[in-house]
Amino acid sequence: MFKNRLFLLATLLAVSLSSTAAHLVGGEIFYECLGGDEYLITLKVYRDCYTIEGAPFDSPAYIAVYDDDGELVQNLPASFTGSEQLDVVLNDPCLQAPPDVCVEEAVYTVTATLPFLTGGYHIVYQRCCRNPTIVNLLNPDALGSTYYVQLPELALNSCNSSPSFNSFPPLALCTNEEFLFDHSATDVDGDLLVYSLCTPYHGGSQLTPAPNPPLAPPYNTVDWGGAYSGAYPIDANPALSIDAQTGELTGLPTAVGQYVVGVCVEEYRNGELISVNKRDFQFNVVSCESNLAAVIPIQE
Repeated sequence: MFKNRLFLLATLLAVSLSSTAAHLVGGEIFYECLGGDEYLITLKVYRDCYTIEGAPFDSPAYIAVYDDDGELVQNLPASFTGSEQLDVVLNDPCLQAPPDVCVEEAVYTVTATLPFLTGGYHIVYQRCCRNPTIVNLLNPDALGSTYYVQLPELALNSCNSSPSFNSFPPLALCTNEEFLFDHSATDVDGDLLVYSLCTPYHGGSQLTPAPNPPLAPPYNTVDWGGAYSGAYPIDANPALSIDAQTGELTGLPTAVGQYVVGVCVEEYRNGELISVNKRDFQFNVVSCESNLAAVIPIQE
């Protein structure tokens, strides 16, 4: 009887762990000042379409607000209003990506009243887990994501809005094909924006895939495998790089695989750092096929 119970417990645990794998592809979080201490918080989450054993998008998604001492101020339920499948667009129209590349986007918004507070606020959402097929991270299926942005005193005093990225990166990159992507962001306050490749945060676990509330900072970053790093996240020659002033992302991938990449945009005013938007996403580097059919002229 005891052995049977142990077997049942192990089976239920295995099923539970499998059902928590959301197969995250990426995400980001940012805020917009509406005036009168009101802030619109926007969370974007991306997941693999083909995650039959994975969990659906959170409904609701809980976004936590902490003070500078790590005390929970608010735990905001952001309603799920549906998701959208993104188009797979390649730089070269003559190439075609494999049919198994598919990503869905969910956009959550919630309004928070955040009066001035010494030390400002920390806004965070956490979720697990990533695709087990990711090649540039150690134990990727045990790693989640933390989407985090700070709302400091300077931002509160000036009704500041954080920068938000203009477009999502291409879902698929072709091996041995150079690509160029405009990874720029918009800042409605006109502050100086500086771009860089960076290391994404880890967050959530297989046992607690959707922490409620999300945990307080500080946050651990993901563990890179092999020779990979935040500055060298994919196999490429020339290496993946981003222009610090324009946000132009370039590189030439050389090996098929799924790679996690982090891009940060820092917001400065009069030389003082206000906020950082860290986008966490996944590049699918694939072997592309040509759409062109050979045309043989007929001799008359």
